[in-house]
Amino acid sequence: MARPSEFLSRLIQMGSELDSGFLRQTSHQGRLDLAFEAVLCNYIELSLRDWLRSTPWDCRMGCDASLLLDSTSNNTAEKDAPPNLSLAGFDVIDEIKTQLEKTCPGVVSCADILTLAARDSVSFKFNRSMWEVLTGRRDGNISRSSEVLTNLPSPFSNFTTLKQNFSNRNLTVHDLVVLSGAHTIGVGHCNLFSNRLYNFTGKGDSDPSLNSTYAAILKTQCQSLSDTTTTVEMDPQSSLKFDNNYFAVLKQQQGLFQSDAALLTNKGASNVVDEMLSPSKFFTEFGQSMERMGVIGVLTGSSGEIRKKCSVRRPVHSTDRGLPTHSATHHRPSHQGIKIENHMVMAFISPQQILHTRIFALTALIKSVRFCNGGELKLKYYHKSCPAAEFISQAITWDKLDANPSLAVKLLRLHYHDCFVRVNPLVDLNVYSNAPKHHPFSPGCDASLLLDSTSNNTAEKDAIPNLSLAGFDVIDEIKTQLEKTCPGVVSCADILTLAARDSVSFKFNRSMWEVLTGRRDGNISRSSEVLANLPSPFSNFTTLKQNFANKKLTVHDLVVLSGAHTIGVGHCNLFSNRLYNFTGKGDSDPSLNSTYAAVLKTQCQSLSDTTTTVEMDPQSSLKFDNNYFTVLKQHQGLFQSDAALLTNKGASNVVDELLSPSKFFTEFGQSMERMGVIGVLTGSSGEIRKKCSVVGS
Repeated sequence: MARPSEFLSRLIQMGSELDSGFLRQTSHQGRLDLAFEAVLCNYIELSLRDWLRSTPWDCRMGCDASLLLDSTSNNTAEKDAPPNLSLAGFDVIDEIKTQLEKTCPGVVSCADILTLAARDSVSFKFNRSMWEVLTGRRDGNISRSSEVLTNLPSPFSNFTTLKQNFSNRNLTVHDLVVLSGAHTIGVGHCNLFSNRLYNFTGKGDSDPSLNSTYAAILKTQCQSLSDTTTTVEMDPQSSLKFDNNYFAVLKQQQGLFQSDAALLTNKGASNVVDEMLSPSKFFTEFGQSMERMGVIGVLTGSSGEIRKKCSVRRPVHSTDRGLPTHSATHHRPSHQGIKIENHMVMAFISPQQILHTRIFALTALIKSVRFCNGGELKLKYYHKSCPAAEFISQAITWDKLDANPSLAVKLLRLHYHDCFVRVNPLVDLNVYSNAPKHHPFSPGCDASLLLDSTSNNTAEKDAIPNLSLAGFDVIDEIKTQLEKTCPGVVSCADILTLAARDSVSFKFNRSMWEVLTGRRDGNISRSSEVLANLPSPFSNFTTLKQNFANKKLTVHDLVVLSGAHTIGVGHCNLFSNRLYNFTGKGDSDPSLNSTYAAVLKTQCQSLSDTTTTVEMDPQSSLKFDNNYFTVLKQHQGLFQSDAALLTNKGASNVVDELLSPSKFFTEFGQSMERMGVIGVLTGSSGEIRKKCSVVGS
């Protein structure tokens, strides 16, 4: 869609004239927002064995708190479906809702309370939030027990069924395995696995995949197929502790349910199980998968409602007619709902835990009744202070791309090179934010890349890996216009992040992922720190993995973000060693497709060629798609670091997943969201530069 330059100034003017009051009323419509209802920020210890599984139960139908609705005289609700009869903890959610209605009536949805409770139930023992929760959900008004069995997979499911169920909700095999780790807490009823002990194939036999010693122990607890009351720990000896022990016992063939054992029947899933044997890896991945699950099929904007009481629909009045809600005549979108393993439904909560929960929750709520709008990233951060900010940024970016499509990769590279430099995973960024400017560490996505060198400092942009970067002028033009519209408000760091998103989005004519805003600009930029932080095109898999781990990004993120190589070019000197001197003996890299190598030699004719460039994704370097993974599978990855992705089973499996275009687009957006919040400065930290290239301007 062309956006001619002659219309640009008018577009910007129109954006600047948008009524801020209107934006205040509508800013959250269709969006989820970090800290939208921060009154719930550190509020509750919830039973791991109940509310962690209640949220997935709700999200299988769509994360809209439909699970909380009571049955009526003419409808049996989800909570009364057989798989949900053992759920508990509804009274805790009700008590939170009651307190919130006293504090801010009609504001906080039951769906958000449920999602936050799941996060905080895991986080309590760690004394920190284990993952971010986007808020702004609204409550649904359909709850049918008949939909439960068709959406909840059975504990008897095989791998194919499990995979399809996750796929139906746009979740991956990786999510399936990671979220199954929730079975590290809670118990299961005997009748849901005793067939594995007494009648696996209908001939009075046992499941041969079940550890025989473990089976003998289970038989002492579950003594018949008809026992429906006895419960057994899903994670032996560790069912009250949220850890990664589930994967250790699974590897020992001690998964309780048939669906647990199914994870070892698929090579890709089994490889993910191996990865999850690392506690830190599991905690990181679990949080990311919970984030993805928590936004499935949500209602936002004017859809749905904000219930006054979580168990009862708001009465429909004549004034409500015409609003886009989930009425009885509407069907749920096919993508709504989520599956974590069905059998978390067997957990119970003790009276002591409920009492402790209530005291803790109410005390924390009373102490923290406030809206924490400062010091956080959020969607539409500028909707009051500069309502046209994102419109202006997008208009200029898209206008430039319309004239020069090759700018897309340049703006994407600027953001990547900015975020990856100067991050130290051990530094306490809250401490650093008040530290002197000579402090050895600083955040990542802080626009330090944009700063010019001075007489006594060589800045990041002048480091050797950054000399080929371009697109600074586009960022400067956006900044200049924003300073005219709302001086001193919008940071260069946010402009850089938005421009990267909009550069990819241009060809799709829609935003490909959400950008949380509210970053502030850093004031340290040292060229000496670039080489130590930016992954090299010569890196092997171990180095790449460690580099991403230092930024709290995963192997999954590494592979997905490498897909950015679908656009742009590479200089010959960054890969010609693979053609002419791979091991120092005048040889070629044997992992490089020989036909492709011959083509490259016609373009790069010596090791010393530093000027010639070659497409990173042959025949597709101006089109943002998933073709990179196709050519990678054909051993046509241009750089050594590309080829390295195929040397690790886990990474190679992710490559296979991303051969699906829709999967790649979804995953790329999610990984970009994670990368874009690395080490950000917020609140009163850093500064808002007047000119992106100069500190304190």
